[in-house]
Amino acid sequence: MRGCLVTLLVLVAVVVGVDFGARWIAEDRVAVALQDSLSLPAEPDVDVRGFPFLTQALSGQFEDVGLSAPHIPYGELRDITLTADLTGVSVPVESLLNGQVPEIPAEQVVASARVNPTDLARLLDVGDLTIEPLTEADLEALRADAAADDSGASGSSSALADVDPAQAVRLNSTRTIGGQQVQVSVVATFRLSGGRITLQARDIRAEGGEGSNDPAGQVAAAALRRQLSGFSTSVDPGQLPFAITATELRAEGGELVVSGTARDVDLLARPGS
Repeated sequence: MRGCLVTLLVLVAVVVGVDFGARWIAEDRVAVALQDSLSLPAEPDVDVRGFPFLTQALSGQFEDVGLSAPHIPYGELRDITLTADLTGVSVPVESLLNGQVPEIPAEQVVASARVNPTDLARLLDVGDLTIEPLTEADLEALRADAAADDSGASGSSSALADVDPAQAVRLNSTRTIGGQQVQVSVVATFRLSGGRITLQARDIRAEGGEGSNDPAGQVAAAALRRQLSGFSTSVDPGQLPFAITATELRAEGGELVVSGTARDVDLLARPGS
């Protein structure tokens, strides 16, 4: 009995090992094909989900595949991270064996492109930039500070009156104000229009600063407000891979994320073809 059990465990280990080995080879084949077709700087990370893999490979149908590719230049952006969930992917077993993958049809692709804050800082022409989410409580506190300070050093409550926290972020950066380097905080709204990311600065103030009613404080506040427009921009991220049209823009994890869905596409079709 013990000998049979050991034999069974060995067989299971061999089957699992073969399954994982075949999965690794298939993922590498697909990654190489995608890198070449999309002119990616490095092989993407391909994850064929589900177990066992061999039954999927023999049928040539993969129902759940993940994809991640960092540092991709698209449109005016130089460093996006693309992630995608693919369903209904077809790759014949012959292609997986010989490495010749002429096409990869997929029934549906749900993809997101994460905009690196450094990339956004370059477009805004600022040396540094961090992106933070905003809550309604944050906005209420900012409005209250501005309303209590008529010098303007604490921002403008009217400029924040109609800001939706779901479509707004706080941009933190360093600016030169009156010859001094100052940490500033900007409330900016964002939207996706015509495939472009539009960022509109609504309010700016010195980070951690307090308002002042004296003339010097008002001069400093005026100088700060003149730099507000420098945090507004319109960015063309370009057409996402797989003929995806961007339909959603959100703030997540300190980044702006553009996403969209496409159906019945060839993953190896070059953009614009």
